[in-house]
Amino acid sequence: MPSITIPEFGAVHRSRLHAQGVRPSELTRALETGALRRVRRDWFVSPRAHPLVAQAITVGGAVGCISAAIVRGVWAIDDGALHVSVPGNQPRLRRSAAGDDASPTRRVRAHWDDGQRRREAIVGVPRMLRQIARCQPEEMAVAAFDSSIRLGLLSSDELAELAASSTAQFRRIVEAVDGRADSGIESLPRVRLARLGIEMVPQVKIDGHRVDGLVGERLVLQFDGFGPHSSRHQRNKDLAEDARLTSRGYTVLRFSYDQVIRDWEWVESEVLRAVEHGRHRWPM
Repeated sequence: MPSITIPEFGAVHRSRLHAQGVRPSELTRALETGALRRVRRDWFVSPRAHPLVAQAITVGGAVGCISAAIVRGVWAIDDGALHVSVPGNQPRLRRSAAGDDASPTRRVRAHWDDGQRRREAIVGVPRMLRQIARCQPEEMAVAAFDSSIRLGLLSSDELAELAASSTAQFRRIVEAVDGRADSGIESLPRVRLARLGIEMVPQVKIDGHRVDGLVGERLVLQFDGFGPHSSRHQRNKDLAEDARLTSRGYTVLRFSYDQVIRDWEWVESEVLRAVEHGRHRWPM
């Protein structure tokens, strides 16, 4: 419907439609044609709305925490729950009707938040990050913060300002943030290695080509996510890049997403072995 403007995440409250001057007949027509679908008494979603948005609204909250990160495209590991931000003065979540298409298909994890505003479908980026900092392990939070910076959702200055008014844990996470990381699968090793006293510099350019991480002078760490490195063409390109670096004297260790997430002890041992053997320094 040309006279109806739907917000970015595909959900709109009746009050917003009223403010736009949408007439009841126009709303009825939008519902009849499928341009909008009612998910709660005064809430409507468009066909492009993310399922998590509709589900959060259905139970009486807004998409929050890592669910908000997933909707925004911020790097996060999906824990299978629907994270819902709920105003602190709201007594409880609502029950959705059985068989409703917008009914949550996940377990619901509520984040009761005194600052949560009503009539918003998804929490703002600062609130999302605060909730992630409270809910997720610090290394996962750093990865989400890195991603938010890289995506331009929050500037470094805004993050520093936010940290100044937050908890010590939040400030500790902010200190570890580096927006140069291209993916969370690069952020996690950086944080984990830092705990061992090993500094991994992200996205270093070597001979005109960027590598995921560099330890010392010549230990290159490459991390393959599911998408960018899944094709045969990309795999061949990665191997050629590794060979090019090796021929120039660099040590290259390449790890997969699964290895970083599910077999970190082995990844750590490989990096530590390389450092112990001095493969991160140029020969004297």
